Amino acid sequence: MHLKECLEAYLPDTSLSKNDYLSEFVSFYNSHFREDIFSFDIFIIGVPEGRLSPQNESCATAPDEVRSELYRLYRGDWTMKILDLGNLKLGYEVKDTYALLQELSSYLLQEGKLILVLGGGHDLIQPIYKGHSFFEKPLNFASADAYLDFQDGDAYHSRSFLSQLLTSEGSLISKYSLFGYQTYLCSPNELALLNQMDVQLVRLAEINSDVTEIEPYLRDLDHLSIDLSVVKSAEAPANRYSSPNGLSSTSLCAMLRYAGMSSRVKTVLFSELNPQLDREAQSAKVFAQALWYFLEGYQLRVEELPEQESNNFQKFHVSSDLSDLVFYKSKISSRWWVSLPKKESLLPCSFLDYKNAVDGILSDRLLSYVKF
Repeated sequence: MHLKECLEAYLPDTSLSKNDYLSEFVSFYNSHFREDIFSFDIFIIGVPEGRLSPQNESCATAPDEVRSELYRLYRGDWTMKILDLGNLKLGYEVKDTYALLQELSSYLLQEGKLILVLGGGHDLIQPIYKGHSFFEKPLNFASADAYLDFQDGDAYHSRSFLSQLLTSEGSLISKYSLFGYQTYLCSPNELALLNQMDVQLVRLAEINSDVTEIEPYLRDLDHLSIDLSVVKSAEAPANRYSSPNGLSSTSLCAMLRYAGMSSRVKTVLFSELNPQLDREAQSAKVFAQALWYFLEGYQLRVEELPEQESNNFQKFHVSSDLSDLVFYKSKISSRWWVSLPKKESLLPCSFLDYKNAVDGILSDRLLSYVKF
């Protein structure tokens, strides 16, 4: 792939840089770049495409706004190598931009690299998905969004992409999760249909009650999309569809840290931030800090494949109405898994799932595993 033909370099403002700012830690791709790009672990790419974001088209200008705030943050105690590729050049039509993003995603994913995409609209999930599809393996995708983004007749845009993503012929999405949706903003008929399609639906109230319980859902993802509408408008106002209710910026940062810790997550999309609606770059700061926490989580990644006979795990047997359950706790990361009847692999869970099972209660998560 000829990167220099499809990318426009991002030039950070070095006038205010300090040695321990992220702007001094990240490398920036340009026409004179000579390093081996595959020596880098994480790639940041801006996609200033908002033509399919109804009434929020100016989200196209978000990538550089987020970068401006990101590169003023101090670096963590990190060892990973990060390369900012700049912004993808827009195609004459949206489908041309999609084709470039799909090709770039596939190119980097084939080399085992991690991609952070600064959108642009949430519809960019489609070419990212196609980039993953090169491997022809089942995929576990998720979005954090106040809305379902499911149907709008035959129209395809950033608020109706999900129906095409899930129902297109040959779709490789084996599991889709939606985090933080708000029931009063969603059609009951569409919710019922998504339930019938076995989409994992996690309400805003569930996350707000205990954000740590979202971690097991994030552990086995291939991709996570963040739509700014999932954050309460008082904390992130730069989206025309934001609600007074929503995730706090603190919870979003926690979610991204958990996603960073997942050894399976390979792509993350930050979308639907409209700088024209922002106040004092507050929303750009939210995305920048959430991205920072993803990098912090990445530094903490532990490759652990739980096996029933591994010495790295403690084993706990629990009898329930379902059957005898076996829980596993990692001695390395303290994360939990569970073995369920007729399930070949161990499934991510939490200490609370184990505690409830001991008390004779099967959590919604375990019941959903049985369902799926």
